[in-house]
Amino acid sequence: MLRRSAILVSALLASACASAPPPLPPDKPAPPPPVEASPARVDPLAGLDVYAAETLAAWKAPGMAIAVVRGDEAGGHVVLARGYGTRELGGTAPVDAHTRFPVASLTKTFTAAAVGKLVEDGKLGWDDPIKRHFPGFCVKDPHVGATLSIRDALAHRSGLEESADLLWLGTGFDRGEVIRRLCEVGQEAPLRAKFSYSNVLYTVAGELSARASGQTWEELVTSRLLDPAGMRESGFGAPAPGGENRASPHAERDGVLARIAPRDVTNIGPAAGLVTSAHDLARWLLLLLGRGAIEGKRVLAAEVVDALFTPTTMVGLRPWQKELYPESHFLAQGMGFMLQDYRGRLVAWGTGGIDGYSCSMALLPEEKLGIVVLTNVPFTGLPEGMVFRLVDAHLGAPPKDWSGKRLALSLASRARGAAARKERESKRETTAFPVPMEKFGGVYASPRFGDAVIEPRDGGLGLRFAKAARATLEPFRPGALLARFEDADLGTSLVTFTVDARGVVTSFSLEDHGAFTRVTR
Repeated sequence: MLRRSAILVSALLASACASAPPPLPPDKPAPPPPVEASPARVDPLAGLDVYAAETLAAWKAPGMAIAVVRGDEAGGHVVLARGYGTRELGGTAPVDAHTRFPVASLTKTFTAAAVGKLVEDGKLGWDDPIKRHFPGFCVKDPHVGATLSIRDALAHRSGLEESADLLWLGTGFDRGEVIRRLCEVGQEAPLRAKFSYSNVLYTVAGELSARASGQTWEELVTSRLLDPAGMRESGFGAPAPGGENRASPHAERDGVLARIAPRDVTNIGPAAGLVTSAHDLARWLLLLLGRGAIEGKRVLAAEVVDALFTPTTMVGLRPWQKELYPESHFLAQGMGFMLQDYRGRLVAWGTGGIDGYSCSMALLPEEKLGIVVLTNVPFTGLPEGMVFRLVDAHLGAPPKDWSGKRLALSLASRARGAAARKERESKRETTAFPVPMEKFGGVYASPRFGDAVIEPRDGGLGLRFAKAARATLEPFRPGALLARFEDADLGTSLVTFTVDARGVVTSFSLEDHGAFTRVTR
């Protein structure tokens, strides 16, 4: 093929020379050859403001912040950092690039990087058993407890029961107690056999890094990552730092979007505790695109960033994801990041969702492109859809109504949830307690959650366990009650119970929370 092309070019040159006009005199230089006009490049941000406003209206969301960055030889630059909508539903204070949002699981990227700093220092190894640095760590399976590595925790491949996350949600346990109570959590799958998401194991990784550094996890992340990266608008805790410029959380209550109270996630801070802004996350994106360097300053070793972006645990695309991303062939977990091929490029991305907030972040290292979207509603499809809309625009791909597609999926999911709740209520068989109420009362114990108390409350029965979990018990059917939790995210749970020959309840099982047995003290 190359030889044939060379012959053709030689023939064309010979023909051109044979028919060429006489050369111009030396004082009259030849005119420059005509230049073909290249097609005008479409601005990838064209129409973004209109699309963002339409998206907020369609999702009935108050506000959103977006940052887009591009890397280059000089270290990169921020293409866009902008807010849309308001910090609160019905309010007038606008969201801008400096508005603080809790970013939930995007925190995991910082925890993985903080561990990486200690790997740089030689204080930790990715494949060190957790128990080597954290002797008190344990899970129910002694083999897993002895061999589970730092990489296993950060790459979500422990096989641990996902119900372990109920140790932090609504219990009131502090970080230390959440970790201690992992000793009673069993396996859903063998170690390293499958993807098994765990906020609690990220909390373990954070506390392990704190022990190795001699600082708290918050101090470690601040001193080794946030401060060197110039992320001055970032911090931890609820309410968010940043004075009045913070977004309020919103969630659906009885089908209506309303402002809710923020959740304190200090007990799983390394998994979900960072509060930050689009402005600061733009700097984080530039640092990652710079393989650990920003503005000529090295914050992370390039090898650490490479490790975070290395597929470790295969996840696989579900049918709805295959339909949504027909250009993708794999989905894997690195450390702190999901990894996916998309239109021939690697995308390192993540989402975060906590009471009243959701966000998404993506990096395309080959394109030197980074995007983050923050919102103050709990629907993760909104920011993820906006991220991929911007990815497509920068790749010059055909436009797709990502917001519309993700909203349809979200509405369908919410409808299924409502239908499931309605179906459960339809199975109620009685309005009377199946045994005399006084036969339920007393103290029960669970190896995982500690004591639980069933006691009279407002003419009925109430349940309390751990330090903060509270529920009202309602008649449901023979052999079962319905626990309606005060914490809306815990919803309702079926309580099945056993009764002895005297008609006294001796134990009960609370769905995913497990079994509680009556004790006498």
